[in-house]
Amino acid sequence: MEPEEFLKYWDVSREEIATICDCSVVTVNFWFAPSSHRRPKENHKQQLALAHHIWTAIETEPTFLQKMRDMYSPERKRLQ
Repeated sequence: MEPEEFLKYWDVSREEIATICDCSVVTVNFWFAPSSHRRPKENHKQQLALAHHIWTAIETEPTFLQKMRDMYSPERKRLQ
């Protein structure tokens, strides 16, 4: 997913995009600079697409799944 497309859906800062893409804010700023020829790499686009998918799924998930997520804790002992 291209950064411009991502921003059509989500109100995030360039700092937050950098966090999602695991890169620097300077790199993200280059993507949006009008005279820059630097574009996001495939892994950056994949990370934006993954964030978009997760956030969209969270927004549309049924209430019972939200309750199940709230119940989950990695520290809870699992029965084997």
